[in-house]
Amino acid sequence: MTDYKRILFIFLLLSMSFNSLAEHVELNLASCHVSKAAYINDLVSDYQKQTGIQINIHAGNSTSAIRDVHIGVVDIGATSRYLIPNELRDSGVELLPVAWDALTIIVHKDNPVESISLEQVKAIYTDKIRYWSEVGGTDQKIEVYAHKNKMSGNGYALRDLLFSNVDKTIHASRMFDSSESLEQALLENPNAIAISSVSSADLQDVKIIALDGVSPSVDTIKTGEYSLYRPLYLSYNPSSPNIESVKDFIQYVQSKSGRDLMRSNGVVPYREAMSLVMKKVRENEASYPLTVDKI
Repeated sequence: MTDYKRILFIFLLLSMSFNSLAEHVELNLASCHVSKAAYINDLVSDYQKQTGIQINIHAGNSTSAIRDVHIGVVDIGATSRYLIPNELRDSGVELLPVAWDALTIIVHKDNPVESISLEQVKAIYTDKIRYWSEVGGTDQKIEVYAHKNKMSGNGYALRDLLFSNVDKTIHASRMFDSSESLEQALLENPNAIAISSVSSADLQDVKIIALDGVSPSVDTIKTGEYSLYRPLYLSYNPSSPNIESVKDFIQYVQSKSGRDLMRSNGVVPYREAMSLVMKKVRENEASYPLTVDKI
């Protein structure tokens, strides 16, 4: 379970220390598909217009966005998963939470189902519910689409948020290497179901169905009314020779301009929903190590 106390500590520390006095250099940034759709593309473009500083975006996934920072290939990584305990390829990297995203239940646009319960979703992903008629749909068999990699951003979050077990084995008809390929395949199959990010799903011609009667939105994510929310992070190496320029970009991400762009893309700026952190702490107090005193 993600250590939300440690995240809160780092967020507050870095928010206070980042400043705009850096000697700017050209930066390289690796981003997962979800983060690109949620905020990276728009924020990098606006930052470059405001400052004239070039940031080169490299396509990747949540794992490579952390590990490319670790090996020094890029200065910043945008990722939708937290560090994996005892993973050497994640070492030396710090994560700063910058936004709240949500996992959404997506189906083909012709699917008649409008809402589904969290318990029904769990049952579908463990092969206990097999037909759409069991959740108010047609008599067709449900075809479950899922991420192949358990450590991908969405693959990790799905198992964490649904089952509180990132090693959980789920039942799937087809497995995919990326959210983009998963979403594209769902467009062609009226019997498929998948879980993806709200920011990337919104860009596709798919149907997002409500969860327990609540649809994901900036407001329902911010209040925690929509339950499948998770942080998006920027990763960086504190020892990077370009750390001051990295800090300046992160300060921009947390600025009013950056936050406005996040909301326009359907995600919640992290600092505007700090109550979600404490909600996670209360829910998971006994489930993860208390490490703040070790920082």
